[in-house]
Amino acid sequence: MHIMSCSAVGSTNAEDCVRCVKNAPLVASIVNLLMTIFLIFIGFVSGSEAILGSALYSFKDFVTTLAVVIGIRVSEKPADGTHHYGHGKIEFVAMLFIGVLILSASLFLFVQYVGDIWAAWQGQIEVPRLIALSGGCISVIANYKLYKYLLCVGTRQNHPSILAAAKHHRSDAMTSVFVVLAIIGANMGLMFLDPLVAVLEALDLMWLSVVMLKDGLNGVLDASVQAVGIRSEIESIARLVPDVRKVSHVGVRQLGQDRWIDITIKVDHDKSASEGYLIGLRVKESIMKALDYIADVSVSIEPYMP
Repeated sequence: MHIMSCSAVGSTNAEDCVRCVKNAPLVASIVNLLMTIFLIFIGFVSGSEAILGSALYSFKDFVTTLAVVIGIRVSEKPADGTHHYGHGKIEFVAMLFIGVLILSASLFLFVQYVGDIWAAWQGQIEVPRLIALSGGCISVIANYKLYKYLLCVGTRQNHPSILAAAKHHRSDAMTSVFVVLAIIGANMGLMFLDPLVAVLEALDLMWLSVVMLKDGLNGVLDASVQAVGIRSEIESIARLVPDVRKVSHVGVRQLGQDRWIDITIKVDHDKSASEGYLIGLRVKESIMKALDYIADVSVSIEPYMP
């Protein structure tokens, strides 16, 4: 398996980019599985609940990146007679699965550790051993490295699932910093910090799951891309085509890593049908040449009445 650095992803070599986007989720899955095993071991040896919470984070990331691997493999299949728009929406289905998984894990964490905060105030839990610091520090480094790597790959290839995984690792890295501080604080007598961080982890996971579920539902339900800048850029490109008098509608749908564009233009009412067709064809070619990750452009033509 060829593992590439983020700088390699930034190269102009298209083959490197394709290879990297295929490998990235698998690399992340392997790293997260190893981190899960390592953190569980450190958590039980040290007695740190926050480290065990981090282990659940890593296990969550392991399962979700596996879902991304499956989603990417399926979404790469070309359109066929049954799926005229390709298989790109499988990535949004994967996002829904990830969101449900995160929500379930976060609720488990929340219920498990809220009661432990009170127990800590009563001095009924043990102070975590300092070996937990090694787990916390390694978790910070590993999650930050994966965040940068997946962010680079996801941005380059416009994969929503990979970008979502990158955001999770950024959040995990920040949470791991709090885990390290909680372990230090617990060893200084503030024993409630260890289960408190576990509760904060659960709340953070809840928020991430809500965002994921919202994005996944928008994609599955074919919600229009709301970025005003994208539609404005498409409109500007179309208006530069000769004989386009007005752009009356621009719709953008996200299907996996690609965008599908519906645009309505107005041409002079005295233009023939063949002339209108050629104008629309030039609009389509201009948009697909100017923008990346455009799967198709559907151009509707209406008469312009001054």
